[in-house]
Amino acid sequence: MGGTPRKPYPKTVWSPAGGWWAQPKTWKRNTAIVSIGIVIVSGLIFKKSAELEHRVVYPRVWVPSMLWAKQFKENDDPYFKPPKSL
Repeated sequence: MGGTPRKPYPKTVWSPAGGWWAQPKTWKRNTAIVSIGIVIVSGLIFKKSAELEHRVVYPRVWVPSMLWAKQFKENDDPYFKPPKSL
C-alpha cells in the first residue's frame, strides 16, 4: 500500500540548498544575514559608481543621478552648462 518506499540516501549531505528535504531551523537568521550582505554590497557598488560617473554632455532633461553626482554639485567646468531650452 502507498507505492514504493523512499530510496536510500546518505545521512550526511551538504549542499548550498540544504540537501534532501531541508528545513533549517535558523532560516530567518540566515535570510537576514544574506539580506544585510546584499544591501552592503549594493551600497558599495552604488558608491563607487557615483564616484566614477562623469557626463560629457549636459542632460536635456532631469535625471536622478544629478542629485548625487559631483559634476552637478561642483561648478568647476564653465562650459558644462544646461542647454538653453531648459
